[in-house]
Amino acid sequence: MATKHLMLPAALLLAGCLRSMPTRDAWTNDTSIEFPRFFEQPAVEAGAAGGSVELSGSALRALEVAAADFLGPQDANTPCVDRRESHRYRVIQRQGILFIRIDEDPQACGLSVPALHSGAQYAVGSDGRILRRLRDGEPDESMEPTDAGPGVLVPTSEVGRPFDPPDGSVPLPFIQAPSPDAGTGVRHNP
Repeated sequence: MATKHLMLPAALLLAGCLRSMPTRDAWTNDTSIEFPRFFEQPAVEAGAAGGSVELSGSALRALEVAAADFLGPQDANTPCVDRRESHRYRVIQRQGILFIRIDEDPQACGLSVPALHSGAQYAVGSDGRILRRLRDGEPDESMEPTDAGPGVLVPTSEVGRPFDPPDGSVPLPFIQAPSPDAGTGVRHNP
């Protein structure tokens, strides 16, 4: 009888596990999309000198999507540096894509410099989907690596050999000065 009473809760628990977890809207990382140079031209600041700025609904939606992705959910306990109002936003529209640059505004939180890697760039389509995201500090996969050309093989007889300046020139001062060995503290001449 006891197993009969446990069957229903076990079935409900199992059915709950089979449900898929909600996820963020799907986005692609289309590396063929190149970001514009956001700081190439001065921007018009909204609310500056009493001028008006018109913002389309699709631009507002793109800003909301990018800010939500970059800064996450907001509530009363969100630290100042992670709040949407503590950031600056630049928007450029080209060929139906809204390009958005988000940067931390340290003065909004009483700081003098922004944190390292505190910004991001977004390409958002007219349908509100993120087409490309590049956070500061991440490698830009759209950049083609340049070939350094053919390498120069170093003969094994040269590996580990002390440095001799080419052309008989004078070596750099840090090479001439005796320095302590890293582990023993004994000074060795080069």
